[in-house]
Amino acid sequence: MFNAPRRMGGGSLPSSAFLTSPGLSSSGYNDPLASTVPAPGMTGGGGFGDVDPWSAAPSPARSGTPRRVVEDITDGITAGPGAGREGLNGLINDPPAIYVSLFDQVDSSRTGHVSLPSVQRLLTTSRLPALMVEKIINLTSRDRSSLARQEFFCALALVALAQSSSEDDEITIERLSASIPNLPLPNLQSSSISNNSLSAPPTGYDLSDPSSSSIPHGITPSTSTGFNAWDTASRTNVFADHHPFGEGGQHVSSGYSANGSAFRSDGVLDESQTGYWKNLERVEVVLKPEKEGWFLQKYRQCDSQKRSSGPVSRRYSDFVWLLDCLIKRYPFRLLPSLPPKRLGPDASFLEARRKALKRFINFVVNHPVIKDDGALNVFLTEGSFESWRKRTKVNTDEESSSKKLNTAQEMAIPSDLDEKLGILRDNLPSILNSYQKLVLLSEKFLIRLINHSADSSRLSLSVRSIGESLNKSCFRCTNSTNDRGTVNTGGESCSLCQGVSKGLDDVGESWIRIAEETERRVTAITDHIESLKSTRDLYLSFRDLFIRHEKLSKDNVDTLRKKVEARNKKIEQLKNGGKPGWEVEVDKLVAANDQDNSTIASSLSRRVFIKACMWHELSVVHHSRQAAQTTLGWREFTNDQIEGTKRLEGVWQGLKDKLEGMPVE
Repeated sequence: MFNAPRRMGGGSLPSSAFLTSPGLSSSGYNDPLASTVPAPGMTGGGGFGDVDPWSAAPSPARSGTPRRVVEDITDGITAGPGAGREGLNGLINDPPAIYVSLFDQVDSSRTGHVSLPSVQRLLTTSRLPALMVEKIINLTSRDRSSLARQEFFCALALVALAQSSSEDDEITIERLSASIPNLPLPNLQSSSISNNSLSAPPTGYDLSDPSSSSIPHGITPSTSTGFNAWDTASRTNVFADHHPFGEGGQHVSSGYSANGSAFRSDGVLDESQTGYWKNLERVEVVLKPEKEGWFLQKYRQCDSQKRSSGPVSRRYSDFVWLLDCLIKRYPFRLLPSLPPKRLGPDASFLEARRKALKRFINFVVNHPVIKDDGALNVFLTEGSFESWRKRTKVNTDEESSSKKLNTAQEMAIPSDLDEKLGILRDNLPSILNSYQKLVLLSEKFLIRLINHSADSSRLSLSVRSIGESLNKSCFRCTNSTNDRGTVNTGGESCSLCQGVSKGLDDVGESWIRIAEETERRVTAITDHIESLKSTRDLYLSFRDLFIRHEKLSKDNVDTLRKKVEARNKKIEQLKNGGKPGWEVEVDKLVAANDQDNSTIASSLSRRVFIKACMWHELSVVHHSRQAAQTTLGWREFTNDQIEGTKRLEGVWQGLKDKLEGMPVE
């Protein structure tokens, strides 16, 4: 019931469910959304419907690897003798306002996870030794590439504990648990970080100073302290204001940005381009934190900039209702499928489904015909949607019953339409399989990038720790007397060790910049993957359209014509026979013929209308979208890679120049 893919339409419709691809099921890349229940009647057609977009893993969160539930996080942190569960839970459930503000600032994408490079950059402002920062990150991250909300709070608490302790005191989770009730706020100085390196303006902010800690709960430090180290606008300016049909979490104006990427899920192309993309409507779909409804179903918040003055709340079942209405009204139009439903979904599933719902709704609102549908408009604007559905009967008559073609539209239908459709139909299986593999490989590449960013951050910490230890381990730090009788009182290393230590610090700084640059690439690749999925959805929509066309375009014109011919013969026989009362019988047959002829005429008009729809979807909707998204998308992807490579080269060149002054002997 719950784990099966969503099937579109009523019982008479050919279900547009996603089918599992046997070619990818053995890849070892499991997906919590993968369906094992194929829809009936969808497996035929010569391999036509055997690609399941949910059989590939959902794109990982840009700031982390597989997510963990809160209980697992808490258990892992508090494990060990003397660990105080109540103390940590008190920190997790009711953290200081500044903890929440810092987390919201670092987690700008609202994924619930923050990357290790961002955490390291923040903790470095505490002026703690690199060895201590490394230990704090190791205690909280446990070899993961990101920190969850509770782990981030624990890291800040450990910073405060380290700052309030002497150098000889051991920093452990057990000590943290015992110290939480009287723990001071951490002292973070942001003046040491520049804006260009994901850091704050040159202003300090002492979180332990009550006179300066006047930030109310829910207000980010960026407005009160100037600490704006993780502003995504400054980090990812090359990736802002994009998306042809799908992903992002911020409200961006409609229309393509000149620097935008067609390869973003719902981004837009630049204004110099001509075509459908110049005035695309953007709809944001955001998970609401509250849970309501049966089984505590998640609500989603939809906001269309063109149709409403504010966001509206919609459940997954409301999306199902909308698709059912649209597929009954427009069975011969391109309509994307909905993601599946699942009992007890985890955070990864909900995020993958949110992205899929966003791609779905943005596809629909930008369809040249469906965008004007009344039910769609109500879905995007009605605040009391549940009550509206209860009091309103929605007309689901097929589009052909109310729309008529003019002569010019009929003449525009090519005589070889079936051949043109056949070309696409024959090539769809291979295209879909290729896109499925492309998405799968891109997501694996994304995971490697995330891990690379985390490893670069850890490498930076280790190098800096070595540099600090090198100073302390120099033999000149002991009391000694040289040949001239001068006494070295100890405490300072020689200039050689100091120079090498400074060089290692520069190496560590470069590695953290590499980690931050990799984070930018993660952001870009995540958007690219969403756009790949949008293009894949376009082909999947045509696959489903072919299936619906095959089953719903059939009519009984031939049968009715045979009946009319048989009645005409019988009418002639009755007239020639001249039996009494033959006029009454003839009138009945003529009335039946008139009714059947009317049905035949309507069916023939419907045939022409269906052809016009198929031609429009092929030549206008599909052809223009797949060309624009593919060409401009890969062009933008290439530009992103070039810019990223230049920035990496700048990091290494800068390190090379610094190391020229590093002493050798």
